[in-house]
Amino acid sequence: MNAFRKTAVVVAGAALLAGAGTLAAQAQSNSSAETPWCTGSDLVISANDMRSPSSATTAHRIRFVAAEGVSCRIGGRLSNVRFLDADGRDMGVSLTGGQGQYTEALVDANGEAAVYVGSPRKDPQVTPAFIRFDLPGQGSLGDSVKIAWPSSVGTPVQLSGVMMPVS
Repeated sequence: MNAFRKTAVVVAGAALLAGAGTLAAQAQSNSSAETPWCTGSDLVISANDMRSPSSATTAHRIRFVAAEGVSCRIGGRLSNVRFLDADGRDMGVSLTGGQGQYTEALVDANGEAAVYVGSPRKDPQVTPAFIRFDLPGQGSLGDSVKIAWPSSVGTPVQLSGVMMPVS
């Protein structure tokens, strides 16, 4: 298994294991009917660098934190992901992956959600200024979001699904 795939598996696996118990407890205490689905205005979304478990890969996290007084659910995968330059032009960064178990996370004053992003440290590297994506929706695409991106990525880029953050 190459270093990129190994890192992606380690990051995604750790996140799934860390969040599994929390998701089960939250599912019991918060029924789907009582907690609305997250929209872009419900969330404060940011991206940051992470320490990668491999020197051959980069690691980033997209954080989904509740706006003041909000409690909502989010789950699934981001859609229409594009890395953009400073002028907002698509940089053509290729994506891979997209497989994995569906999970939902409760986002409120006590919990947040995350998407983990991994890429190889090989050339060519690109340095996007922004990432744009559609949030998961229920039966349709969610809101379109554009946020600042913190550093360089190699290609292809692999994204996890939405999950509870790894501690």
